Amino acid sequence: MPDIIDISPTISPDTAVWPGDTPFSRSVALSMSAGDNLELSSITTTVHIGAHTDAPNHYAADGAAIEERPLEMYLGLCQV
Repeated sequence: MPDIIDISPTISPDTAVWPGDTPFSRSVALSMSAGDNLELSSITTTVHIGAHTDAPNHYAADGAAIEERPLEMYLGLCQV
């Protein structure tokens, strides 16, 4: 099997989202730079951010959910 290379783009507050959808934001709860003993944060955004695949049930009422589709459908050769 060839190497699997993740080509997902970096997600940031500058990442475009569909008009009216929830943009990316990050809230830091704990930070070592502030003297905390660990880094802890949460994010809020749409699931339609960055590189993703829409399952058929996103656009068809009787479409399959993503967990019902074989992963092999989303793996293959590509040009980067």
